[in-house]
Amino acid sequence: MQPSTVRCAAETVTIFVATSVAALAIMLPISFASLAASLHVDLLVFNVPRAMTGAAFMAVITAAVTVAIGSVRTARWTALLALLGILVNHLAFIPDSSDGHLDSLSLPTLNFIDALLAGVVIGALAVAVWNEPLLRTVYLFGALGGTILGDLTQSPTDPDADGFSGAVGGALPLWFIGATVLALAYFAFTTAAPARSTIETAIPLAPVFAAVVAFTTTIVTALAVASDKTSTSYLIIASIVAIAAAVAAALILPGREGILVLLMSSFSVAGSLVTTLPRSGWIDLATLAATAAGLLIGIRTPRPVVAAASVLALACFVLATDVFAPNATLTAAFGCLALGAVAGYCLGTSVPQSPTSGTVGLAILFVPSIGVALSDSDFGHLAYSSSWYRTADVDRGMGPGVVAIAVALGCAIAVLALMRLRAAPPKIVSP
Repeated sequence: MQPSTVRCAAETVTIFVATSVAALAIMLPISFASLAASLHVDLLVFNVPRAMTGAAFMAVITAAVTVAIGSVRTARWTALLALLGILVNHLAFIPDSSDGHLDSLSLPTLNFIDALLAGVVIGALAVAVWNEPLLRTVYLFGALGGTILGDLTQSPTDPDADGFSGAVGGALPLWFIGATVLALAYFAFTTAAPARSTIETAIPLAPVFAAVVAFTTTIVTALAVASDKTSTSYLIIASIVAIAAAVAAALILPGREGILVLLMSSFSVAGSLVTTLPRSGWIDLATLAATAAGLLIGIRTPRPVVAAASVLALACFVLATDVFAPNATLTAAFGCLALGAVAGYCLGTSVPQSPTSGTVGLAILFVPSIGVALSDSDFGHLAYSSSWYRTADVDRGMGPGVVAIAVALGCAIAVLALMRLRAAPPKIVSP
């Protein structure tokens, strides 16, 4: 094997792992389930949705600023420094007293720092790899696979624990983050600086505005719905607002680059309602394989209308499982596989020309949607809670499924309209 081939393979693995680490850092809260400082834990779980939203904003802002700079080397170094910051932040997790308590550190603050730095990694790496087909595909899989895996692994460490303490999952291993930092540092130091990719120095504001519209509306709507899940008027208004925000954000972006925003906005609602527990351990790997297959098929044969229809089918599946309550294990297994395949195809079929627009579409998955708010009718808050695990034991009724179908249908119509109104962009080269 030639040295250049070995280097290419090593760089590909490094990009995948670094992106996955960043996505997992956003999706998984900092875990201190064993600590006795319950106030810290309660504050942490209530602030996780805000931290995830902050990470989404940081990803888009970082991508926009780095695109304006126009330097791939700057993008790589930005990602490296942010990943190093995550490592330092995780080192601060070590309790500073012998009894296991954190005496001087705030868990919510540490979690916010972790999420914001991870958002920087996501945004910077997008710019660093977007013009290289293979690395771009690996980056997309790492970001989406890490997001889905983080969502699936959000299960209680102790099912019998009381309150929020049992809802906190584990943090990423320090050795894993450290190894990723070293690998990314090697390529940042040894990669030759290419020519500037653009002569423009202005920050692209359209993706930033689109992110403000989409992310802010999503989190505000989810918070409102979480406070009153039984009100029919709330659900109707929330569905209309979710569709309107997705359409507005898609129209702000140039050309057809908003299609990814529409698809991911509808998927975030339906996907957040898919039953994922109980399931066997092999389902997680199978879901990642389904994600990869969906992504590659979408890149090879892009059909945005088919992708929109698949999200609508996923929403119908959610409603059917809520109404008919089939076998829980089979429902969770099929639901997880469908989750990966649909998400992968939606992403692959609508990869934008601009890395900033792509980051907007990807980062929508980090922001808790109204689907998260509707996951458990008995939980009156939008927080990292047992409602995020989506077990078959919760009787949600027909409301969540109907909302998911309404949003998916509205976004599907918007995809059709956008494709009719705006010309197709030049085809992105596949790996």
